[in-house]
Amino acid sequence: MSEEQQRKSGEDAVLRRFPAERRTIEELIVRDGDFCDMCEALAEAESALLATEGLPLNVRETRTAEWTASIDRLVGEIARAIRESNVIRIGWLGDLKSRR
Repeated sequence: MSEEQQRKSGEDAVLRRFPAERRTIEELIVRDGDFCDMCEALAEAESALLATEGLPLNVRETRTAEWTASIDRLVGEIARAIRESNVIRIGWLGDLKSRR
């Protein structure tokens, strides 16, 4: 898979989970490499979770639990990144005075 395809796959995975945040996600994908990496990791984890359906029963449950936990962790990190990107940072008054 090309780098562009990986980026698109990651973006699609995140947009499925956070459709109301499309604009923020698109901006973060372009400017934040760490966010983009998290999105790509989410897409890969979702693919791996789907692949567990073909595993023998004795390992399927364990692998399903592992990938589900990984997805949950990534979704939490992505949600936090989206939330923090919507926060306007306000400097301390002392910081503002020192800039003059």
